This record gives sequence, structure tokens and C-alpha cells, in this order.
Amino acid sequence: MPGRLIPNFVRGSSSQHSSIGSTPIHSNTSSTTSVNEIHHAQPHHHHHGHGFFKSVPGTPDRARSPERRLSFSMDHLIHPHRDGSKEKRRSLGRAGRSKERLSKDEIAPPAAKLEVLVESPPLVCYGTPATSTGALFSGRLRVGISELAKEVILTKFDAKLVCKNTTKKPVSNHCPKCATQTEELTQWNFLTEKLPLRTGTHDFPFSYLLPGDKPASCNGSLGQIEYFLEAHATSITNEEYHIKLPLNVRRALIPGNDKSSIRIFPPTNLTGRIVLPSVVHPIGQFPVEMTLSGVVDKGEETQTRWRLRKMMWRIEEHQKIVSPACTKHAHKVGGESKGVLHQETRIIGHNEEKNGWKTDFDTAGGEIGMQFEASINPTTNPVCDMEAPGGLEVKHNLVIELIVAEEFCPNRNTRLITPTGAARVLRMQFNLNVTERSGLGISWDEEMPPTYEDVPASPPGYFKLDTQSQMEDYLGSPLPLPHYDELERMESLRLDSDSTHSSNQSTRGRVRFTTDDLITDQSPAPSAPASAAPSRAPSVDSSRQ
Repeated sequence: MPGRLIPNFVRGSSSQHSSIGSTPIHSNTSSTTSVNEIHHAQPHHHHHGHGFFKSVPGTPDRARSPERRLSFSMDHLIHPHRDGSKEKRRSLGRAGRSKERLSKDEIAPPAAKLEVLVESPPLVCYGTPATSTGALFSGRLRVGISELAKEVILTKFDAKLVCKNTTKKPVSNHCPKCATQTEELTQWNFLTEKLPLRTGTHDFPFSYLLPGDKPASCNGSLGQIEYFLEAHATSITNEEYHIKLPLNVRRALIPGNDKSSIRIFPPTNLTGRIVLPSVVHPIGQFPVEMTLSGVVDKGEETQTRWRLRKMMWRIEEHQKIVSPACTKHAHKVGGESKGVLHQETRIIGHNEEKNGWKTDFDTAGGEIGMQFEASINPTTNPVCDMEAPGGLEVKHNLVIELIVAEEFCPNRNTRLITPTGAARVLRMQFNLNVTERSGLGISWDEEMPPTYEDVPASPPGYFKLDTQSQMEDYLGSPLPLPHYDELERMESLRLDSDSTHSSNQSTRGRVRFTTDDLITDQSPAPSAPASAAPSRAPSVDSSRQ
């Protein structure tokens, strides 16, 4: 109970009081009772059988009595964490918050700010590392000058693209050089002299072709590969501005024809045939077609056959990395340019099937066929196939296990099946190419416009006529005219009451064009009178007659 005295801190009183250590203390004992209260107390009400005197409440000298002052020292001994520590902590918290508010108010906004505007499509290398042409990375570095600064003079402004390889099992756990290797791919230096920049935004373009043999970004259980764009600027007042942008580099293999593989299981006649897609993706399912042949072995009177009982599949991910050692810890691995090999295998997808296949024992040799959908569990954070030189290597395998049981039956009645008790586990393993989806994107070299050397000769230019230029008629030799066949002249079509003439009469008035009609400016000779050759064209009804 707060304020209760510890008996060991109270001195023994005169003979009229009993021992404190042997007498109980009631809960109504005053929390401010001290040692001096027993010797210098005013008249109190004495409680027989107890070692304390209780002062009369309401005494005016209570607040100024020495017992009140000593009670605080005793309370400090009894409750060492109660002497205003909470208040001190609160005051410290208020002081800290006030300092934070002051620091926020006093800190002025930066005079300049760096931003990165990426203009190129996602960084995807299409094809294998040996055939890929890489990915094009371009954009702009924007420097924004605030209105308060009005002008900032930059003395240095550069950027670089780096590749960071990190091993999660280094030779020395506390050595950053053993855990991380950084490779600078390219660097841009935007300034050759001091550059004053006024209020507003200022863009600095950059471009780089990422080589196609570089590994893709990944985060595996043994290692990690990252790409960063780092920019750094320094003003004339020694103010520094930094920006670091992570880049996601991916690799996509173009899908091809399905792969077919055959596995043989001696000493039996069983043969497995598997059809798999050429590439698989970390997200989504892919079909697998399996056929097991040679399941029936017929004799003269009996036959032995294998029946499929269960099918299991799993996708394994194999990671391998060589952890290099720095010059300081090279003695641990036997010298420089050596490292420690680490390997790890984990399952990123699995399932089992107990039905869903078709069994045919009537064909020659017998056959069992089935199709199923396999997939990678995306929650396992799978890593695509890759092989970094001297670094991380990731591969995937599809493992299929079939449990078959042997049975015996006569040829005359195949329904009399007798299990022999023999069973086998058929295990097949196939390589999987796990890659990102290519989507509708194409390689940068296939979508880029033609280069200067590929552009053919341009057509002749057209010049604008000035006020002194004049146009003249062509007075040269006449141009040869093309050869035209003689064409019949078509009369105008008239549909009236007189359009009942025969087609024979209408064709008599037609005139044939010649080349003379095309050369001369005169109109062709008039046709015969209307009475002899009517100009009316035959109607539809007349043609039917």
C-alpha cells in the first residue's frame, strides 16, 4: 500500500510500546508517520497493543511539522521511482517536442532539389544473355531551384549507374567489403565549369544502353543484385544535393515450341514422355502432359501390368553463390580471388494427384495418360533463372514422382486381378526456364528508327519562287503520247417514253474515238441526224426485248 512504513526503518520506542517487528500494522495507519513523530508528538490517541501513535487529524502544525519533511525522505527510500520521475519525464518530453518544433521552424527549405524523370520503357532484356542486345535507359535529371534562393551556382554535377552485388553469407560477417561488391557501369559529368541556375526547373538529359549480358535484379536467399542511379550536385556554398533511384532490371525469354522429353525406367519396360512449355513464369499456371507406356507385359496365358496409384510433382529452386573474400580476410579462404561456395535448395510449388488419368490396357504395351496444371507459389518469392559471372546462380527443376503397383491377371478374364504386392516409385526430373513475361514489348533495336546510314537519298527539294522569278511555257519537243485503243463513244442515257427502241437501232449512231481526237483541239464531227440515228440510249426494257 502506498505510504506504508517498512518496519526495519522505525526505531524501537520506550517500554510502553511493544516491538514493531512482532506487532501487526492496521491499514488505517497514517502514510506520513515517521520516526520523530513518536518523540515529539502532541497528545495523540493511543492504540493499545500497537507500536504507533496516531496524530489527531486537522492539526494546524501538521503541514509545518518535521515529520512531514522526513516523510518525503522515507517515501523516497520506500518508492525510489516515485520522486517526481514521471513529471521529469513529461517535462523532458515537452522540452524535446518544443525543440523539435523550433528546429522545424528554424530549418529552411533546401535551395535546390534533384529529381529523376525516366523516359524509357521498363528495363527488360529480351533473350538469353548471349543473344540479348540489352535495354535502353534514358531520362532527365531535373534541378529545381526554389523561389527563396533565386539563384544557385553549381560547381559539380554528375551521376553514375552502379550495380551492387550482395552476398548474405559473407566470409566475415562484420566486413562490408566481403559482403558487397559494387560495379560502376557508366558515369555522366554534366558540368565543365560553374553553372548559375535561376529559379525554376532545369533538365539535363542522359542515356545509356544496358548490356544484355548483365544479370537481372533479384533478391534471393543467398544473394541480392541491385541497380541504382545516383546523382550528386555541389553548389558554390558547399551545399550538397543527392538522389538515389533504384532500378528494376528484368530478363524475358521469348516463348518457343514445347519441349518433349522421354525417360526410361529399367529393368521394366516403362517409358515416360513429358511435354512442357519452353518457358514458365513466376505467376500463373502452365500445362504438363504426361504419358506412361509399356505398362502391360502379356504372356501366353497371363499378363502382368502396372497400375498408377498416385502422382506427385514439385518445383525445386537451386541457388548457388560464391562468397568472395576481401584482401583483409583472404587468408580465411586460402588466398585472394577465392571464395566460399554456398548452395541451397527449396521447394516453391508442389501438389499431388490421386486421380484424373486415363488407363488403357487394351493397346499394344498399354498406356496411361494424363494432363495437369502446375504452378509456382508466388508467396515464396521465386527468383528467375539467372547466372551472374562469379556470383549468384539460380536454376529450377520440375520433379515428378509416380507410384505404380504391379498386378497379375489371366488373359481369358482380365477382371480377375490379383495384386502381386510389388510397387515402384518412378522419379523424373526436368529443367524449367523460369523467366519474366515478355508481354507485348520488343527489343529496343527492333523498335528504334533507322540510323543515318540506313536513310536512302532524299527526293529533290522544292524552292519557293521569289518576286523576280517567272514561269514560262514548255517549248521543247512534244512528249510521246501513250498508245490508246479505239473506244466506242457512249451516248447519254435517257429514260423517257421513247426509250422503247431496240438495241440495234441505238448502236447505229455510236462514234469511235481515234488518236486524232485526242491531239487536235477541235471537237469531233457531229453525228448523223436524229431521224437517221437517234441519240437515245436503249432502256432496260428494250434490252430485254
